[in-house]
Amino acid sequence: MAERALPDISVLDLSLEIGGVYCTKLLADLGAVVTMVEPVEGGHPLRHLGPFKDGAEGPDGGGLFHYLCANKRSVALDLGSPKGRAEAQELASQADLVVESFPPGRMASLGLGYEALRVSNPRVVLTSVSYFGQTGPYRDWQGGEIVEQALGGYMYFGGHPDREPLMVPNNQPQLHAGMQAAIASMAALQWARSSGKGQHVDVSAVEAMLSAHCWTSTSWSHMGQVVRRAEPDCIPCKDGYIFIMGLRHNPDLFLMLERPELIDDLRFRDRESWTKNMNDLWGIVREWCLEHTKEEIFHGGQELLLPVTPVYNAADLTRSAQLEARKWFLDVEHPVVGTTTLPGYPYKFSETPPLVYRPAPALGQDAGPPPPRAKPPAPSRKRPPLVTESGDGPDLSLSGIRILEVTANWAGPLAGRHLADLGAEHIKVEPSDRLMSRRDHYAGDQPVRYFYNRSAYFNKLNRNKYGVTLHLSSPRGRELFLRMVKEADVVLENNSPRVMRNFDLEYPVMKEVNPKIIMLSISGFGHDGPHRDYVAYGANIEASCGLAAVTGYADDDRPYRTGMFYADPVTAGHASFAILAALSHRARTGQGQHIEMTLQEAGMTFFPEALLEYTYTGRLSRRRGNRHSRYAPQGCYPSQGNDMWLALSVRSDEEWLRFCRAVGRQEWDHDRFRSEEGRTAYHDELDRLVSDWTSLYDHHEAAAILQAAGVPAAPVLANWEMLSNHHFHDRGFYIPIAHPEMGVFPYPGMPWKLSDTPGVVRRASPTYGEHNDLVFRKLLKLGDDEIRELYEKGIAAHAPPEGTPL
Repeated sequence: MAERALPDISVLDLSLEIGGVYCTKLLADLGAVVTMVEPVEGGHPLRHLGPFKDGAEGPDGGGLFHYLCANKRSVALDLGSPKGRAEAQELASQADLVVESFPPGRMASLGLGYEALRVSNPRVVLTSVSYFGQTGPYRDWQGGEIVEQALGGYMYFGGHPDREPLMVPNNQPQLHAGMQAAIASMAALQWARSSGKGQHVDVSAVEAMLSAHCWTSTSWSHMGQVVRRAEPDCIPCKDGYIFIMGLRHNPDLFLMLERPELIDDLRFRDRESWTKNMNDLWGIVREWCLEHTKEEIFHGGQELLLPVTPVYNAADLTRSAQLEARKWFLDVEHPVVGTTTLPGYPYKFSETPPLVYRPAPALGQDAGPPPPRAKPPAPSRKRPPLVTESGDGPDLSLSGIRILEVTANWAGPLAGRHLADLGAEHIKVEPSDRLMSRRDHYAGDQPVRYFYNRSAYFNKLNRNKYGVTLHLSSPRGRELFLRMVKEADVVLENNSPRVMRNFDLEYPVMKEVNPKIIMLSISGFGHDGPHRDYVAYGANIEASCGLAAVTGYADDDRPYRTGMFYADPVTAGHASFAILAALSHRARTGQGQHIEMTLQEAGMTFFPEALLEYTYTGRLSRRRGNRHSRYAPQGCYPSQGNDMWLALSVRSDEEWLRFCRAVGRQEWDHDRFRSEEGRTAYHDELDRLVSDWTSLYDHHEAAAILQAAGVPAAPVLANWEMLSNHHFHDRGFYIPIAHPEMGVFPYPGMPWKLSDTPGVVRRASPTYGEHNDLVFRKLLKLGDDEIRELYEKGIAAHAPPEGTPL
C-alpha cells in the first residue's frame, strides 16, 4: 500500500452536519486517524439519508454515509450523559484536531469548548463549522441548504430572469465549508507543531460560499452593476445539450459547423461584425447542433481547440472514456451492501495518493482509544523572507513557506491566495510578452492608460503576492525560473498540460533542480487520458461535471449553469488543502511530489448525491428546483421590491406549527398540511399561500420574523446586499484594501477565522512586474547589468507590449 500523507494526525470528529464530515473525509482519505463520535440512538444522521441499494436500507446502507465516512473509526457516545461527555473529553485530550458542527455555544455547554479542551491538551486545534459563524447577528439563526445559498450570493443570479432564483443542489454550502475547514485546520496544525500552541478555527458555511465568487462583489463595488439572472445557455443537440464557451470571434467555429463559406460572410468578417450579428450566429449554431450528438460536437470542436463540452449526467460520467482512463470512480467492498461504486478524489498525489483503506464503519465498531499515530515531525527551518514585515502584526501559520505561481484565470490564483493569506511568501510569475487575467472589471468601467493594473478581477485574486514578469519560453527566462524553483517549496501552475510541456518545465525537471519541490498542476481534464489536451474553462466544466444536469426547475427540461465558473473555486480550495497535506508529508519524510488536478474531477466531487443516486440505484437525479425531498414548504418566494426574494424551509411538524403562528395563519395548520406527507403532496398550494404572505414584507423583515420563531429563512441577497449586510460587516468579512492605482475598495476576506494566526492582508495585488527588481536582486542575486539585459531582451517587463488590447 502506498504511503499516506497524514498518518501523524489524529482527529476527533464530533460533527453531525456535512460540512464537518467533509472536512474530516479529506483528512481521512490522506491517512489521518479520524474517530467519529456518533449518537448511540440511531447513529450519525447521514446513515439514514441514502441513496440505498435495493434491499439495503438501514443504518449501514446509505451511499452518502459510505462516501463521506470511509476510512473513519466509529465510537458511539451519548454526549447528553456525564459518562459520554467524559469519554469524549478523554478522546479530545489525545487528538491533534477536534472538528464539530454544533450550534455556537453547544460545545462549551458540554464541557468541550476550546477553553476547556486546551487545559488538558494545549496543542489541540478545535475547528467549528457552523451555518453563520461563532459570532455576529445571525450566529443563532436556523440554517439549512437553501438558507445558506440565499445568503451566500449564488442563488440570486441562478435561474431564469422571469422566474424565482434557483439554487444548486447537493448541499453546496456545506461542502464548501468542509473544504475550507480542512484548509484552515491544516494551517492551524502546522502552527501548533511549530509553536506548541493550538487554536480555535471558526468556519461559516455562508462565508465559505461568499469566498467562492468570481466577480459578484466587484461588479457592484467597482462598476455599480447588479449581477442578475440570464436565460439558460446550454444548446439542445440530437441527444441532449452542449455548451460552447463565449462564442468569441473565431472563424474555426465555421469549420466545426461544416460551413467554411461563412468565414468570408460579411456578417462575421471581423470582431465587430461578429458581435453585431451574434443572433444570426446563434441561430446557425443551434440549427446545426440539432443534427449532431453531443459527443460528435464535443470531439469535433475540441479538435479545433474550441471550448465545447457536453452536458453530462451521472450516467454519462460513469461511461466517460476520460474518467475510465484515469480510474476516477472507486469500487469499494462493503461488508453489508457488497461492492459499491463511489465518487473519486479531487486530486492525484504521485507519492501519497488518497485511498479507501477501510469502508465506512458500523455504528460503534471501534470502541476504545484510537491506534497510535505516526510520530510527528520536528519543527522545520523556515526560509528567510524576501522582505522582513514591519510592525507588530499577528503570527501567520505558513510563514517561511515560499510558493511560485504560474497561473491564469481563476482556480490557480485563488488557490494561491488562500495560502498567501495564511502567510506563505508567494511569488506570482507572469509572462513578460502578454497579459494573463489582467483585463475586465475596471473601476467605474474606466480602463484608462494603465488598465492592466486596474482589473478588479485580477486584484481580488492576487493580494499578498509578489509579482514578477519572465518570458519562460526563452532560455534565459527558463533558467532564472529554475533558479527560483531551487529556492522554493511549492510550484503552483494552472494551464493546459501542453503549456509547461512546451516550456520543458514539467515535474521531472523541477524535481531534478529541487528534489523536495512540491508541484501542483491544474488543468481542465488532466495530464493523461484521451482528453488531456482538450480546452475548458470553469463555465465548460459546469456542463461536463454534472452541475447543469441536476440544476434547474422541476417543470423545465433545460439544464441551468451558475454562470460563475463554479468549478474554479471548488478546485482552488481542494488545491490549497492538497498543498498543505503535501507540505506536512514532506516535513516528516523530506519527500516532494507532484499533485495533479482537473477542473472536471474536482467539480464532480461536489455532486456526490447525484453520482451515488445513479451508481446505487441506476436512477438519475431529477431536477427539483428549490424544493427538498422531505421538507415542505421549501422554496424561494417573492417579497416587496423589484426582483427581491425570501428563501425558507420547514423541516418538521413542529416547525410548521411555529411557522403558522409566526405569520398569523393558524388556520393553515389543519389536517391537509399537518404532516410531512401532506405538505409535500400539496406543495403547490402551500407555495401560493406562502407567496401571499411574503409579498407583504421586505425580505429582511420577513426573515427576521420567521427566524425569531425558529424557522429557517433568509433574504436572497443580490450582490449589492452582500456588501452592505450587517452580519458580514460585524464579522469583518469584506476587507478594504488600498491599491496604489485603484484606490481603496472592499474585497472578500477569508473563509475562516483562526483565533491565534488569522489571515491578514499584508499587501495589495501587484502591479505588472512590480517586484521584478526585488526578486532578481535578493533571490536570484543578479547585478545591474544582468537586470538591464533582461529588460532590453524582453525577458522581463514593467508594462505589457505596446498595442496590447483592453
